[in-house]
Amino acid sequence: MSWADSFARHLESERNLSPRTVDAYTRDVAQFIAFCERLGIDEDDPRRIGVGAIRKFLSMLQTKGLSPSSVARKLSAIRSYLRYLSREGAIESNPAVVMGRARRPRRLPRALTPDEAARLISVAGGHSLQAIRDRAILELLYSSGIRLSELVGLDVQDYSPGSRSVRVFGKGAKERIAPVGSQAVAAIDRYLVSARSGLLGESDCQALFMSKLGRRLSGRAVERIMKKYLMKAGLPGKATPHSMRHSFATHLTDSGADLRAVQELLGHADISTTQIYTSVSRERLYRVYQEAHPRAERRQAPTAGNGGGIDDGHRS
Repeated sequence: MSWADSFARHLESERNLSPRTVDAYTRDVAQFIAFCERLGIDEDDPRRIGVGAIRKFLSMLQTKGLSPSSVARKLSAIRSYLRYLSREGAIESNPAVVMGRARRPRRLPRALTPDEAARLISVAGGHSLQAIRDRAILELLYSSGIRLSELVGLDVQDYSPGSRSVRVFGKGAKERIAPVGSQAVAAIDRYLVSARSGLLGESDCQALFMSKLGRRLSGRAVERIMKKYLMKAGLPGKATPHSMRHSFATHLTDSGADLRAVQELLGHADISTTQIYTSVSRERLYRVYQEAHPRAERRQAPTAGNGGGIDDGHRS
């Protein structure tokens, strides 16, 4: 087994990363290995990998016009790969340790307004099996703020109508309980009573949300569902299921929710990841002030770039 294959298995079995993250990391590492081979460094002898090879690789990426966030992600993958090789004794030390971390651009996440979120959910009404399911999905995404991967990973037993909650497994397979609002509970209960068995058919799948073929609904399918109702509601087409998570957090912080509580609800390991939503709120308040106060100066509102935040390229 090659070191690259062994590393991929390590990401899956030991670090419990999502399939999408494992795929991204293994592709980035494969690109780095191929680049090293062009420098005369064989994959079977990684001891020859040094800081110079890493810097040449990053320089090549920048020359090709890759965005800073893409370069940062590839550097992160290389760091993890070399750290793994060091742990396994394939190299004496990790040469990437001395590399400075690539700075990511700070960008505000796309969030729907409360009116937009309500309009999106309202157009998902209907009596067909799929329409009942879709309404439950959108209600749950907005009500709980769970990730798309967490939504499609839900099984029936993970939903508790009595305690109004769902049990989800987030990044690194960390378990948490996410509360579910009354309107989402009503939509999910209706789906379970009126639609799920019809979609399930003869299948014994335990997934909460089913496709019309009796299989676990995929993340891509949920993205298509979201796009369908965005168009129906006449809302920005660039919003995604992840936008519902951003909307959930933004609307909580706008209403004065404690940041630590929002951190727990989102399942963020670090409070700094949650702080982007305070920047979103500051920008919105500033914009309202500029538009409403007769003596306000007409100048650009502050953004998360100078108020602290995170890059939305790595989904939180």
